Amino acid sequence: MRLLLIEEDPKVRALIRHHVSCHWPEAQVRAHPPAVRGSLPAEFLAQGYDAVVLGNLRDGQGLTWLRELSGRAGFAPVIFLCDRDDEAARARATEAGACGVIVKRRVDHAYFIELLKQARREHRRALADWRISPEAQESHRFGDARIPGYRRARLLARGSVSQLYVAESEKVGALVVLKVTPSRRDGSGVDQALARFIQEYEIAQRVRHANIVRLYELGVADDHAYLAMEYFDHGDLRRRMRRGLSSSEALGFAVQIARALGALHTEGILHRDLKPGNVMLRINEQIALIDFGLAKHEALEFEITDAGLIFGTPHYMSPEQGHGQELDARSDLYSLGVVLYEMLTGQKPYSADNPMAIIYMHRNAPVPRLPAALAALQPLVDRLLGKRPDERYSNAEQVVQALDAARTAWLLNAAAVRA
Repeated sequence: MRLLLIEEDPKVRALIRHHVSCHWPEAQVRAHPPAVRGSLPAEFLAQGYDAVVLGNLRDGQGLTWLRELSGRAGFAPVIFLCDRDDEAARARATEAGACGVIVKRRVDHAYFIELLKQARREHRRALADWRISPEAQESHRFGDARIPGYRRARLLARGSVSQLYVAESEKVGALVVLKVTPSRRDGSGVDQALARFIQEYEIAQRVRHANIVRLYELGVADDHAYLAMEYFDHGDLRRRMRRGLSSSEALGFAVQIARALGALHTEGILHRDLKPGNVMLRINEQIALIDFGLAKHEALEFEITDAGLIFGTPHYMSPEQGHGQELDARSDLYSLGVVLYEMLTGQKPYSADNPMAIIYMHRNAPVPRLPAALAALQPLVDRLLGKRPDERYSNAEQVVQALDAARTAWLLNAAAVRA
C-alpha cells in the first residue's frame, strides 16, 4: 500500500499512519502538508500511489483541493477526511469527487481499510486499461526513446546533447526531471554521453548531502541513456535573483553553496561549472547543487572532456580554468565568489562582448569594488576572487566559516541600525 496523505495536522497524520500500518506494516505513507509544501504540481497525477487521503485543510480549502485533484484525468482515487460526522458534508465531498469519506477524529478502522482496498482495486484497474491505450504509449516517449515507468509531462529544455523533460515517476511517486541523450560511441569505442551520465549518477549517489541534488535512476532505453533526478518547482538561483536578494539572503545562499562544494571536495570531486543556473531551490529556500556533467573525480581513469577544449561558463570560470590549467578545489571557490558578487550587486564582476575577453579579464582585471553600502564585505569578495589559487581560501570549510561570520556581523549591524 502506497498512500499520499494531504493533511496539515500532525496528530491526524499520525492517526492515519497508525490505522494504515496496523493493516499493512510495510505501507509507505508520504505526507504532504500544504502549508509547508504548497499545492501539488499541475502535471502530477499521483499514479504511483494506491490512493490519496485528503483532509479538509484550513478555511475549508479541502473541498477546493478535492474538486481540482479529482478533475485531473487519471488522478488516483481520493478519500476525504471530514471534520465531523455530517451527512451534508459527506454529500458535498462525494459530489466534489471523493471515492469515500471518513471522519477525521473518529476513524472507523475496518471501514477505512475497506475503502483503501477498494480504491487500490479501482486505481489498478484504471491504470491497467490506461497503459494499453495509445495515449499511454505516447506518454512514455521521450524524443526517440520509449521509457516505461515514466509519464511525460512536458519538455523542459533541449540542448545540443541532451533533452530535459518533466515526467511523473510511478516508482518515486513524484515529478522528476528526466535527462535523456542518444548513446553513441566515439572513435576510441567510448560512449561519451553514457560515461558522463554514469559519472553524474555516481557522484550524486556517493555524495549524500542536503545541498546536493537527489538522483533516482540511471538507465538505457532504445539506444538512449537517461537519468531521473529531483524536480525543483521553485526554479533556480537565477530566477530567485531576479526577484531581488538582500545581502543577508545572498550570504545565506553562499553558505549553502559552500557546504555543498565542501561535500564534493571531501570526496575528491570538482564541480567545474558552478553558476546560478546550476543552483536549484527547494522549499524554504534550501539550495541543491546540480549538473555534474563537467565534474572531475580524482579517481577517474580517463578524462571525459575533449583534450585541448575549455569547458564551463566563461563568466564564472577561475583564471586557471579559463586558461586550461590544472584545477583544484580553489577553482570552484573562485566561481562561488563570482556568484556571491552577482547576488550582492545584481551584476557579474566581468562583462565583455566575447567569451575570450571575459576569460582575459578574470586573469588580468582588478577585482571589482562593491557599492559603498557593502564595503564591509569587500575583503571576503577579494579573497574569493584572488587571481592566483594561493590568494584564496584553502578549502570550502574556511569559506563557510568566513561567510557565517560575515552574515552574523551583517545581521547584528542591521539590528543596531534599526535600534
